[in-house]
Amino acid sequence: MKTRTEIFELTIDGKPLVVKATPYQTLSTETRFRVSINDSPVHIFGWDKDLNRLTAIDSSNAAGTMADKIDEAVGRQLYQRIAA
Repeated sequence: MKTRTEIFELTIDGKPLVVKATPYQTLSTETRFRVSINDSPVHIFGWDKDLNRLTAIDSSNAAGTMADKIDEAVGRQLYQRIAA
């Protein structure tokens, strides 16, 4: 799998966000993403079977919490990019 960082912009509640996402594969060949929003610490996004979508799956305090709207918008954008 090639690891190419994707950079895209989102606007949530009128606030612009610059998202940097780099895909990688786990040992079980699951695709996950290292995601930084506005140069924040990295969050890990992966598929959540219960939510049936890509979402932030890390629980690191270093990364901080992420608003649900941002989590959902980033997950949706990542899904559209891998489904394309």
